[in-house]
Amino acid sequence: MQVHSIIANTISEEILRSGHLSIRFMADGFSLLLEDRSFNPVVLNRFTEETARTMKSHVQECKDWLQRHTLLEKFSGEVTIVNDFIPSTLVPDPLFNEKSDFMYLEPVTQLRAGEKVMHIKVKNRPFTIVYAVQNELGDLIRDFNAHVRVKPPIEILLSVADQVNASDHQRGFAIAEVQQGFLGILVIREDQLVLLNNIRINSNNELVYHILNTLQQVRFDRRSRPLFLAGASIDEEMSDLTKYIRHIAQLPYHINDIEKSSIPDHILLAEASRCE
Repeated sequence: MQVHSIIANTISEEILRSGHLSIRFMADGFSLLLEDRSFNPVVLNRFTEETARTMKSHVQECKDWLQRHTLLEKFSGEVTIVNDFIPSTLVPDPLFNEKSDFMYLEPVTQLRAGEKVMHIKVKNRPFTIVYAVQNELGDLIRDFNAHVRVKPPIEILLSVADQVNASDHQRGFAIAEVQQGFLGILVIREDQLVLLNNIRINSNNELVYHILNTLQQVRFDRRSRPLFLAGASIDEEMSDLTKYIRHIAQLPYHINDIEKSSIPDHILLAEASRCE
């Protein structure tokens, strides 16, 4: 396991009482951000595996790290967990029925016994996100002595999109957030949500195809509208994307005390704690 770590100072009693802890599970491992009550980073870790591992093994590795640092036992702030492969879907409000929320997930997953189906109303937009909390996450949640929220990546991507310049919301823009085996993509036009989706990818070779195919489906103006990138670096694929999309830029975002070059990979992790 490779560990990439930034530690600003020790974990104080105040941080244990009132800090923010966000954890993101990905195909190749997990990342973890501990911040004080003012969202200043204290610990930023990313743990990656070179070989394929199961979700259960990633959760266990995370649990072991949390136990070594007494966070499972002593942390009483707010915990937010994100999983790239959490089953989720976006439902227009007129079609949503709370009593049958599980049925909206039937096209995207087969629910296992014990998995909990949840839903959340999208802020300022006529949609509800329906998602399932996997059993592996349920075991981790119960081990905490703190309040734990579970959020799907599409909810956090929407929260990030709301911070993009208002003029871009009117003219239109797209966001692509890339991690190992994962592509989150969002399109806004005339301040309306046109598309929001998570796509599993087997390799970065598929990345350019899925981005271009998605934008073509929604008739995105690739000559004048911007595509904002977040997540892992895709330098090798950028040359192909720039052949078809004129305006490509890093998604504007700030995390206190973190080097600018490291921010794109941790945008969703940081936003998870800030997302209402």
